[in-house]
Amino acid sequence: MRIDMRVLALLLAVAVSSTAGCNNKAEEAKKEADQAAKSAKEADDKAAAAKKEADDKAAKANAETKTKLQKEIDAADRKAAYLKEKASKATGAAKKNADAAVAELDTRDAAAKASIAKLDPANGAAWDTQKAAVESDIAALNKSVDSLETTLKAK
Repeated sequence: MRIDMRVLALLLAVAVSSTAGCNNKAEEAKKEADQAAKSAKEADDKAAAAKKEADDKAAKANAETKTKLQKEIDAADRKAAYLKEKASKATGAAKKNADAAVAELDTRDAAAKASIAKLDPANGAAWDTQKAAVESDIAALNKSVDSLETTLKAK
Protein backbone atom coordinates (compact mmCIF):
# COMPACT_ATOMS: atom_id res chain seq x y z
CA MET A 1 0.00 0.00 0.00
CA ARG A 2 2.92 2.23 0.62
CA ILE A 3 3.98 2.09 -2.99
CA ASP A 4 0.52 2.92 -4.12
CA MET A 5 0.54 6.03 -1.93
CA ARG A 6 3.83 7.17 -3.40
CA VAL A 7 2.58 6.55 -6.94
CA LEU A 8 -0.63 8.33 -6.11
CA ALA A 9 1.27 11.32 -4.68
CA LEU A 10 3.52 11.41 -7.70
CA LEU A 11 0.58 11.24 -10.08
CA LEU A 12 -1.15 13.96 -8.13
CA ALA A 13 1.93 16.20 -8.32
CA VAL A 14 2.25 15.62 -12.09
CA ALA A 15 -1.43 16.35 -12.61
CA VAL A 16 -1.27 19.58 -10.60
CA SER A 17 1.85 20.79 -12.38
CA SER A 18 0.45 20.01 -15.86
CA THR A 19 -2.81 21.78 -15.01
CA ALA A 20 -0.86 24.80 -13.78
CA GLY A 21 1.15 24.76 -17.00
CA CYS A 22 -2.04 24.77 -19.07
CA ASN A 23 -3.43 27.65 -17.05
CA ASN A 24 -0.22 29.65 -17.59
CA LYS A 25 -0.34 28.99 -21.33
CA ALA A 26 -3.99 30.00 -21.45
CA GLU A 27 -3.25 33.16 -19.50
CA GLU A 28 -0.32 33.99 -21.78
CA ALA A 29 -2.46 33.44 -24.87
CA LYS A 30 -5.18 35.66 -23.39
CA LYS A 31 -2.63 38.39 -22.60
CA GLU A 32 -1.25 38.20 -26.15
CA ALA A 33 -4.75 38.41 -27.60
CA ASP A 34 -5.59 41.40 -25.39
CA GLN A 35 -2.35 43.12 -26.41
CA ALA A 36 -3.07 42.48 -30.10
CA ALA A 37 -6.59 43.88 -29.71
CA LYS A 38 -5.22 46.93 -27.91
CA SER A 39 -2.63 47.50 -30.65
CA ALA A 40 -5.30 47.15 -33.35
CA LYS A 41 -7.54 49.65 -31.55
CA GLU A 42 -4.66 52.12 -31.25
CA ALA A 43 -3.90 51.76 -34.97
CA ASP A 44 -7.59 52.30 -35.81
CA ASP A 45 -7.69 55.37 -33.58
CA LYS A 46 -4.57 56.79 -35.26
CA ALA A 47 -6.02 56.15 -38.72
CA ALA A 48 -9.33 57.78 -37.75
CA ALA A 49 -7.50 60.81 -36.33
CA ALA A 50 -5.39 61.14 -39.48
CA LYS A 51 -8.49 60.88 -41.68
CA LYS A 52 -10.31 63.50 -39.59
CA GLU A 53 -7.31 65.82 -39.81
CA ALA A 54 -7.12 65.39 -43.59
CA ASP A 55 -10.89 65.95 -43.92
CA ASP A 56 -10.66 69.09 -41.77
CA LYS A 57 -7.82 70.47 -43.89
CA ALA A 58 -9.73 69.74 -47.09
CA ALA A 59 -12.89 71.34 -45.70
CA LYS A 60 -10.96 74.45 -44.69
CA ALA A 61 -9.29 74.71 -48.12
CA ASN A 62 -12.66 74.18 -49.83
CA ALA A 63 -14.28 76.89 -47.70
CA GLU A 64 -11.48 79.33 -48.53
CA THR A 65 -11.79 78.55 -52.24
CA LYS A 66 -15.58 78.93 -52.13
CA THR A 67 -15.20 82.31 -50.41
CA LYS A 68 -12.78 83.44 -53.12
CA LEU A 69 -15.15 82.31 -55.87
CA GLN A 70 -18.09 84.01 -54.14
CA LYS A 71 -16.10 87.25 -53.99
CA GLU A 72 -15.52 87.03 -57.74
CA ILE A 73 -19.26 86.63 -58.32
CA ASP A 74 -19.99 89.54 -55.98
CA ALA A 75 -17.51 91.77 -57.82
CA ALA A 76 -19.14 90.90 -61.15
CA ASP A 77 -22.57 91.61 -59.63
CA ARG A 78 -21.46 95.05 -58.42
CA LYS A 79 -20.11 95.96 -61.84
CA ALA A 80 -23.22 94.50 -63.49
CA ALA A 81 -25.52 96.61 -61.28
CA TYR A 82 -23.69 99.77 -62.35
CA LEU A 83 -23.85 98.76 -66.01
CA LYS A 84 -27.54 97.79 -65.78
CA GLU A 85 -28.27 101.26 -64.43
CA LYS A 86 -26.49 102.74 -67.43
CA ALA A 87 -28.32 100.36 -69.77
CA SER A 88 -31.69 101.45 -68.43
CA LYS A 89 -30.91 104.99 -69.60
CA ALA A 90 -29.93 103.95 -73.15
CA THR A 91 -32.21 104.74 -76.06
CA GLY A 92 -32.86 103.50 -79.58
CA ALA A 93 -30.67 100.78 -81.06
CA ALA A 94 -28.28 101.03 -78.12
CA LYS A 95 -31.20 100.20 -75.79
CA LYS A 96 -32.07 97.11 -77.83
CA ASN A 97 -28.47 95.86 -77.77
CA ALA A 98 -28.09 96.72 -74.09
CA ASP A 99 -31.27 94.83 -73.21
CA ALA A 100 -29.98 91.75 -75.03
CA ALA A 101 -26.64 92.03 -73.21
CA VAL A 102 -28.44 92.45 -69.85
CA ALA A 103 -30.55 89.35 -70.53
CA GLU A 104 -27.39 87.36 -71.29
CA LEU A 105 -25.75 88.75 -68.16
CA ASP A 106 -28.72 87.72 -66.01
CA THR A 107 -28.58 84.19 -67.45
CA ARG A 108 -24.85 83.89 -66.74
CA ASP A 109 -25.28 85.34 -63.24
CA ALA A 110 -28.00 82.81 -62.38
CA ALA A 111 -25.83 79.97 -63.71
CA ALA A 112 -22.83 81.07 -61.64
CA LYS A 113 -24.92 81.37 -58.46
CA ALA A 114 -26.54 77.96 -59.01
CA SER A 115 -23.14 76.45 -59.69
CA ILE A 116 -21.55 77.79 -56.52
CA ALA A 117 -24.50 76.55 -54.46
CA LYS A 118 -23.68 73.00 -55.63
CA LEU A 119 -20.23 73.22 -54.02
CA ASP A 120 -21.60 72.82 -50.49
CA PRO A 121 -22.62 69.16 -50.60
CA ALA A 122 -19.74 68.11 -52.87
CA ASN A 123 -16.43 66.67 -51.66
CA GLY A 124 -13.37 64.96 -53.09
CA ALA A 125 -13.30 64.56 -56.85
CA ALA A 126 -16.91 65.78 -57.14
CA TRP A 127 -15.86 69.01 -55.42
CA ASP A 128 -13.00 69.50 -57.86
CA THR A 129 -15.32 68.91 -60.81
CA GLN A 130 -17.92 71.32 -59.45
CA LYS A 131 -15.21 73.91 -58.70
CA ALA A 132 -14.13 73.77 -62.34
CA ALA A 133 -17.76 74.29 -63.39
CA VAL A 134 -18.04 77.31 -61.07
CA GLU A 135 -14.83 78.79 -62.45
CA SER A 136 -16.15 78.32 -65.99
CA ASP A 137 -19.47 79.97 -65.07
CA ILE A 138 -17.65 82.89 -63.44
CA ALA A 139 -15.52 83.35 -66.55
CA ALA A 140 -18.70 83.39 -68.67
CA LEU A 141 -20.28 85.89 -66.24
CA ASN A 142 -17.27 88.19 -66.44
CA LYS A 143 -17.32 87.91 -70.23
CA SER A 144 -20.99 88.92 -70.33
CA VAL A 145 -20.28 91.87 -68.00
CA ASP A 146 -17.51 92.96 -70.36
CA SER A 147 -19.86 92.50 -73.31
CA LEU A 148 -22.47 94.74 -71.69
CA GLU A 149 -19.81 97.33 -70.95
CA THR A 150 -18.63 97.23 -74.59
CA THR A 151 -22.23 97.52 -75.82
CA LEU A 152 -22.82 100.58 -73.66
CA LYS A 153 -19.60 102.25 -74.81
CA ALA A 154 -20.53 101.68 -78.46
CA LYS A 155 -23.61 103.89 -78.31
